[in-house]
Amino acid sequence: MKDFLVEWESSLSEKITKINTSLIESIYTDQKELYQMSKYIVEAGGKRFRPLLTILAYEIASTEPYEKILDLASSCELIHTASLIHDDIIDNAPTRRGKKTLNSLYGLDNAIVVGDYLFAKAYELGSRYGYEVSKIMSDCASQLAEGQILEYMNLGKLDLAEEAYLEIISKKTAYFFSVCTLAATTAAHSPPELKKNLSDFAFNLGIAFQITDDILDIVGEEAKLGKAVFADIKHNAITLPTIHALKNAGSYYERLVEIIKFPTGDADNKNELKKILAKTGSIDYAFNKAKYYVEESMKALNKSGSSEDINLLMDLAMIVIDRIGNMA
Repeated sequence: MKDFLVEWESSLSEKITKINTSLIESIYTDQKELYQMSKYIVEAGGKRFRPLLTILAYEIASTEPYEKILDLASSCELIHTASLIHDDIIDNAPTRRGKKTLNSLYGLDNAIVVGDYLFAKAYELGSRYGYEVSKIMSDCASQLAEGQILEYMNLGKLDLAEEAYLEIISKKTAYFFSVCTLAATTAAHSPPELKKNLSDFAFNLGIAFQITDDILDIVGEEAKLGKAVFADIKHNAITLPTIHALKNAGSYYERLVEIIKFPTGDADNKNELKKILAKTGSIDYAFNKAKYYVEESMKALNKSGSSEDINLLMDLAMIVIDRIGNMA
């Protein structure tokens, strides 16, 4: 089977290298401890989906060299990285991307400061492209905050509706994906139709990405994912697989509620949850929802013309679905 991620990263290796260089340059400070901690988290890895989305959208919309958009691409990645730092603080997560989190390595107070520093650097980079782009980036951070609060307010809510779940992940993930393309096409002074098509593509892709992430939190392997699994259950976050399972659990309902409310996180606990979700068809249901949103993203992309960059975005959509297969 074609490994979309490996081929995709290989074809974009030059851009990824330039993004990584730009990120390190953009976070430099004479305050060596702050730079050391910032550099640690930036170099911890990640697939760089968001800055690559930014660059590819810009290349679709403009004939200018992509180097002109590197600061904006770095801004997107720094906002993402800062939000992950704050997520790890909230979750008290010990690892991220296969390495210790900032809060576990340098302490809570330092992690908060580094997160704030990266947000500040991100806004400065985005502001270099004018007021309209700067507002897009600040609105993105506002949506992230709203999504985080919405998620917190619904922790442990066993009757959480699928529509409410989609609102949470729209704000936490999908809106940010769309911002990457919208900011890039705005900087390129694109026509409204292209802006909308690429933004719709990215938004739907973001929904699919988060649904697959939530599936992998249950069925994935920590070694392959580079982060702890079962994190949503441990923190009483209700995601699409559990929403569906709670509605279709039948005789398994009481045991499912017990696992959700009092998760131990041991192997037996995880395996029992997987079995219940398999018997209720909940993993398949969530996966089919993710595929639906990938298909919607493709529809929007097909309206955007044809080019090598369009093909790369299509491959990115396949990567989102392929993530599940690679965990099998």
